[in-house]
Amino acid sequence: MNPEALFESLRTGLTPFLGLPMANSPAPVPGVVLGAPYDGGVINRPGARFGPWAIRNATMGMGRMAMPMRLQGQDEGGRGMAAGDWVDGGNIPTRPFSMEEALGAVQQTMALLTLGALRAHAAKAGPLGLLHLDAHPDAGHGELWGTKYHHGTWLRQAIEEGLVDPRHTVQIGLRAPRFESEELVFLLDAGVRMWTPWDLQDQRLHAQLQGDIARVGQRPAYVSVDLDVLDPAHCPAVAEPVPGGLTVMEVLTLLRHIHRWGAPWVGADIMELAPALEGSQASAKAAAHIALHLF
Repeated sequence: MNPEALFESLRTGLTPFLGLPMANSPAPVPGVVLGAPYDGGVINRPGARFGPWAIRNATMGMGRMAMPMRLQGQDEGGRGMAAGDWVDGGNIPTRPFSMEEALGAVQQTMALLTLGALRAHAAKAGPLGLLHLDAHPDAGHGELWGTKYHHGTWLRQAIEEGLVDPRHTVQIGLRAPRFESEELVFLLDAGVRMWTPWDLQDQRLHAQLQGDIARVGQRPAYVSVDLDVLDPAHCPAVAEPVPGGLTVMEVLTLLRHIHRWGAPWVGADIMELAPALEGSQASAKAAAHIALHLF
């Protein structure tokens, strides 16, 4: 955010993401940042509908150039200004009580809402590669809750609808206790590569991890970051916190790999920040820095 944008935020009380120009009805541009104020698919600890405002506020006064990860020795080089020529398109208009409307609105305009975004991008690019950072597999059945749509089912839907190519899909950070193993069996049989935090600690698997993430980028790719991939010590204000998670630094290091893909990702999201819960300011700041490193 340049000084002029910061002064404008102070004057108007508006805090667009990273100080980007606001454009509620943008003309064709390289990219648009959109908020999705909906959390009707959450079973526990709702409040993520307020996440877009919290992340925008957390970027106030924040620079748009990520610090190089190394200032001593060899670094891969800076990536320049994040979100160059992008705009902040505001929030997707959804009413908080209609799941079908929320999914449709996300699909038309660009943890459950990822499904709508995947439908929109796959309609243009075909089956996508997917990098999914999360504590949960999100490939369960929804019948127990009376609907196949909630925040724990979207990846199964995406695979069954052919929106993502499971052979180019990688999940990282999985660790939540399970009721049964059917989810994992479904994903393994489909060809999804899954990594727990313990797997990441095994240096013998480092080359395999790099290869898995590189495979995602061999297709038009989507990146989804559920903030519960982070340990609750770093990001407590989420719907489903799970101890034993990643640090912010570990997530930022993983995101370095996406900038080695042959083409940029076609879409990305950050999910489940619930700013009414405890630790919201630190959680929002973590989300803002993760968002910066997506670019």
